[in-house]
Amino acid sequence: MNYTNFKGKKLSKLGFGTLRLPEKRKGELDFGQIQQMVDCAMEGGVNYFDTAYSYGNEQAEKALGQALSGYPRESYYLADKIPTWKCREKSDVGKIFDEQLRRCRTEYFDFYLIHSVKEHRYEDIEKFSVMEYLKEEKERGRIRHIGASAHCGPDLLRKMLASYEELEFIQLQINYMDWEYFQAGELYRIAEEFEKPVFVMEPLRGGMLADPVSREARRILDEAGTGASYASLAMRFVAELSAVAVVLSGVSDLSQLKENIRIFANPVLTQRERQCVRKAVSALQADILIPCTSCDYCSGCPAGIPISQIFKTYNEAAAWDFHRPWKSLSGQYRTFSKNGRDCIRCGKCQSHCPQNIPIIDRLAMIDKKYAQLAREGK
Repeated sequence: MNYTNFKGKKLSKLGFGTLRLPEKRKGELDFGQIQQMVDCAMEGGVNYFDTAYSYGNEQAEKALGQALSGYPRESYYLADKIPTWKCREKSDVGKIFDEQLRRCRTEYFDFYLIHSVKEHRYEDIEKFSVMEYLKEEKERGRIRHIGASAHCGPDLLRKMLASYEELEFIQLQINYMDWEYFQAGELYRIAEEFEKPVFVMEPLRGGMLADPVSREARRILDEAGTGASYASLAMRFVAELSAVAVVLSGVSDLSQLKENIRIFANPVLTQRERQCVRKAVSALQADILIPCTSCDYCSGCPAGIPISQIFKTYNEAAAWDFHRPWKSLSGQYRTFSKNGRDCIRCGKCQSHCPQNIPIIDRLAMIDKKYAQLAREGK
């Protein structure tokens, strides 16, 4: 395992993310499998664990706390986040923080972040006196390091880092597809400018870069000739960036975790691998038309629309030029109990989307596309 020095702390370069933990059944996490994964991570040298209040249908904190409870507290670093959108008044910040400590079975968080900072949520930091509370908890020893996870544009990131010197690190969505396409490169350079270590989320873009649906992108990446997996190429792309301290991976099963541990024992990309990654971006951008990472922040649609599943199905179909003779694409779309036709345009999904996708318009576009495919008999 490769490690990074963060203010005297030896952090594993690979971080254990809990956004996509395995489920026993829909809406219920598989605590037994999660325990196996945490045990494997600890044995493999992973010591950074990241969770959040809403992850895993609000079960991830409890699952992680239980899985880590058998290990000495000083043997790992635990990160959690304050969801400002759950707050209605200032006192809610403290109530949520205390609840998180209980869920995680810990007396302190090594790293604590303001969760998912976006343009329409930024004022909540001041409105609920979030930074003041976090500084108080740091003085009490219940927080060791304060940071923020940002899903915002460059202007707001610069403003936030200039306004809140208390932020010791910043968590950003960085991967090779988003480097130019979603301004990840510019966000990274701003973090460098403010000398803030970067903790990376979505290095595989919700798994898309581990298993590209674009045939052309696969062909280009295979030309690297090193035998490295697609996940390895994507992970090592971000891991070699000089300001990156930790790369989070939200694994869903033990095999994914074991592969990631192997990846973070590997060297940096070769020059040929870098060239192929850069070329693959163009193919991916041409094929993947909706920049959804399947984070499911849009879940809870009042109309019951499985938004991320529909986007995933659409992107896969688009990568195959909407031509799958062995399976009806329009029929596959209609198997969703609810789809774009059922959207009530309330906007709840868009307010939570970290990618700022115009979900309402995209659902309408997709429904129109699949109606066309049905008329064409596809």
